[in-house]
Order: sequence, then C-alpha cells, then structure tokens
Amino acid sequence: MITLLTYTSAILLLYLSALPALYSAYIVFSDRRKPAIQWFIIFMVFAAAWAFLYATMNFVTSEQLTYAIANIFWTVVPATAGAFFLFAYEFTYKQPVSNRIAFLFFVPAIILFALSWVNPGGIIYTAEYTVTDQGILQIGFPQGILFFTIVQGYGYLMTVASTSLFFAEAIHATGKRRRRAAILVIFFIGVLVATTLTIIDYFPSYYDLTSLMYGIAGVYFSHSVIQHGFIQFSPVARDQAFNMIDEAVFILNSENEVIDGNSAAATVFDVDRSAREQIEDILPMTSNTGEIKETFSRTEGRESKYYTTQTQSFVYGRGLVGKLVVAAEITKLKKREEELELVKNVLIRLFRHDIRTSMQVILGQSENLQNDLSDETATELSNIISASEDIVNKAHKIRLIDSVFGEDETVVASLPKMVEDGIEKASIPSNAVVDVSIDDTEVMCHSKFAFAVQELIENAVEHHGPDDQIRIILRTEMGNESVALFVEDNGEGIPENELDVLRREGESQLDHLSGIGLWIVKHLIEKADGVFECSNISNGGTRIRITLPYSDQHDESVSAFLDSPVSDN
Repeated sequence: MITLLTYTSAILLLYLSALPALYSAYIVFSDRRKPAIQWFIIFMVFAAAWAFLYATMNFVTSEQLTYAIANIFWTVVPATAGAFFLFAYEFTYKQPVSNRIAFLFFVPAIILFALSWVNPGGIIYTAEYTVTDQGILQIGFPQGILFFTIVQGYGYLMTVASTSLFFAEAIHATGKRRRRAAILVIFFIGVLVATTLTIIDYFPSYYDLTSLMYGIAGVYFSHSVIQHGFIQFSPVARDQAFNMIDEAVFILNSENEVIDGNSAAATVFDVDRSAREQIEDILPMTSNTGEIKETFSRTEGRESKYYTTQTQSFVYGRGLVGKLVVAAEITKLKKREEELELVKNVLIRLFRHDIRTSMQVILGQSENLQNDLSDETATELSNIISASEDIVNKAHKIRLIDSVFGEDETVVASLPKMVEDGIEKASIPSNAVVDVSIDDTEVMCHSKFAFAVQELIENAVEHHGPDDQIRIILRTEMGNESVALFVEDNGEGIPENELDVLRREGESQLDHLSGIGLWIVKHLIEKADGVFECSNISNGGTRIRITLPYSDQHDESVSAFLDSPVSDN
C-alpha cells in the first residue's frame, strides 16, 4: 500500500480530480449534437461525481452519512461505465444509440441504487462492509453477489469493452485520428490499472485514482475535438454514406482479401468483414484474366438478381496497393433492357417483314395498273407508287439500324480498303463520276465503316436531279494524330430538316426519317472516337468531314521513322 498519500492530501486530490472531467464536459458542450459528444459529457459528469462522492464519503465522520453517500457512489460506478460504453460506441460506429437502448445500460445502476438501502438477504453488502471511527469506508471481502456482479463485474466489462472499441478505431483509422485514438486507448488502459490497484488495496482505502485517469483522458479528448477537429462532419458523413448506400462496397488488400465492407456487402453477399475472405469466394471471376466479372447474375431466394461491378486500385501506407470494388444491382435495368429488346425485335420485324412485304405488293400491283389507266389517273397512281417506294426505303433503313446498332466493335483497318469496299457496295448511276484520292494509312474505325462510305455516296446521289452530272470526291488530309476523310459532291445540298436530325442527335418527327442515313453514319463514326461534320457548300453541294484517329501501328511506324538516323548522302 502506498503511504505517501496522507489522508488530507488524498481527500484534496480527489476533490481536485473532479475538475478535469467537468472542464472537459464544459468545453465540448457546444458540440453536443455531434456523434458521441452527448455521452462523453454525461460520462465526464459521472466521472466528476465519482471523485466528489468518493472524497466526501471518506471525509465525513458520521457513520450513517458515510453509508448514505456510499450508496449513491456505488450507483455512480456502473452508471459511469455504462455512459463510457455508449460514448465509445457512438464514437466508433458514428451512429446514435436510441434512448430505449441507452436506458438498458443504466438499469444495473438503478437496481443497485434501489436495493442498496435495504440490502435484502445480504445480496449487496456483507458484514465486511464497515465504516471506521474516522468515517472511512472499509469494503472488505467478500461482498454480496449483486455488489460483485454490478459494481465490479459490470463496471469492468463495460470499461474493457469501451477500451476495445477505441482500440479497434485506432487500428482502422488513419493519420492523426489513429494517433489520438491510440493515446486514448493508453489512457483507458490506465483506468483499468488504477481500478485494479484500488481493489487490491495498493492505494489507501480513502483514495481512488480511477476518476483522475478518466478526467485526464477527457481533457485530451475534448482538446482534440476543439483544437484538431477529432470529430468532424466530413469523416462521419463518409462513414455513414459508406454504410448507407445500396451498392455493396468491398475493400481489398494486396492479397485480394476483403478487409472491410459496407452494410450492403455484409447483408447481400453474406460477408464476414473480420474473416479476411478472398474476393473470388464472394464475387465471380473471369476464367481467362482472373479479374472480377463486370456483370454477373446470382440467385437470391427464388429470384435471379443481376449486378455490375467496378474496380478501382488505390495506394495506402508505404507503397501497399489495395482495391475498392463496388457491386451495384441492375436487376430492374436488366429487365427493362430485355423488355426494350423485345419491343425492338417486334417493331423491326413489323417494318422489315410485314409492312415492307405489304407495300411491295401494293407497289407491284400499282405499277401493273398504271399502264391501263388514263394519263390523269396514271399520275395519281404514280403518287401512290412514289409513296410506296418511300415506305419500302424507310423499312430498309430500319433494317440498317438493326444491323449497325447491334455491333459496337472498333477495329484497325486500312482506310483505302474501307473506302473501296464502300464504293463497290454503293448504287452509283451512270451519270456519276467518283474521284478518289485516299492516303494509304491505317485508322481506328467502326467495323461497319464501309457502310458509312456507301451511305454517304448514295446520299450524294439522292440529292441530285435525274439528269444532273454527278461528281463525288473522296479525299484525305493527314494530320499529326488523325486523318480527315472528305466526301464532297456538287449537288443541291442537304435539306435543313435532315441537318436538324444531326444537330438534335435524334428523331423528333417521322417525316425526317429520310435523313436517318446520315444520322447512322454519325453514330458509326462517333462510336469509334471519330468526329463527324456535315455542311452545305456555298456554291452548291455538300461537304462531309470525317476525322479518324490513327491506329497504334501507324503511331509506331511514324516514331520509328523519326527516330531513325538520317544519312548525310
């Protein structure tokens, strides 16, 4: 037992021990709406009461008064431990505890307070619980089962659990937050040591170091809150958002082990965040690359659910690499996509087969009737034939949309070869002249780029009169990073309504469908990271400019040429 503390100095030190706790509660009072601060204030008030009551019950000389104050003091001990745990829980998990749940942590203290005045059956105090002539409380051993369970058992349990929460926070936090949490762990371990020393009578019976350790830890915590923003809105918001978002989020270490995850990951994919599971045991992987599949389906209950994943690498610590994986459910989107695909197939079949076949019957029979009718009636029938041909052509455009939009492949291709293929497939009348001057280069383009060339040539022919001399020029201009392909004609230009289709990037009126060929071409070019530009020439005609990026092979050959030595000869 330490004998350096005299009775007077010990009592004085106990009273002074209440001041750090009260000071800590006071300086953070304005932040009481932040997570954990409310319980920290209550915790510090109880810690101050701990010191004040312990000093007072050993200071007064009246035996009855000492017993009365002691009954209140023993109630404060488990109440302090309960408030300590609630403070540690909210600090760690950033979530408020409901009043109903919080009340349960104070039930042991309430039971002890109610029964300590009557001590039924000696379940709280025994004959070893006495007061000396100087008014000093002697606890003695053993005490009643309820005293041992609530004061020592429950008090120790809550203190150890609270310290463990701060220890977990110190492990998972980073930077200054980790250091401060670690220092608090050291302080609270000191509380456990001080309490143990008091129980084994290392200190005089009139002194208890526990409340002073609580107060010192409280001063450090409150100083960190005020001066260093220990509890800030941003980290709290990030932590809550992490657990509130619907997508499952996994944090992987360099060994692809799941070291953390949000609530959705734990609930949907049954992830034990403390088991260091391999991500391949949770999410499906591709067989050839071993990477997480970008889309996958899984059965949950009796329903198939569809997910898409995104993976982002990050660096932490001293060069350690981790990954952030997000798995988002797209079941509704997938079903909507399937519904739209079904509608698309029905409409395309309707246009490609039913309407087109019916209009071809009307067109054929109308042409047969035209020869047997008078000139006036034949003219009217000619309008029917023209309208029928227009509908058949539009049905053909629908077929092209289906074939083109169903493929998004970007390829490396010879530009002269693609242009040549497009010219061969185009319907070119005898009164048309096509001049071709294409540089020999490879470009990145859509796999159906030849169709784009075909469509542009036929579009140029379409906007000429039947007896006009048609001239179409295809030429290129080489740039540093891309090549520009020009398709120019001497026709009457493109009607404004068709140019509007290109500017709006969509169809707003059905009668604009005649210009959808250019819209498809624009789509093909931009799908391969090209640029499509269309304009009418002032003196007549149309100019189409298509800019395509060079292929990697082209870039390598140019670099090799520039790096090669130049002969003086």
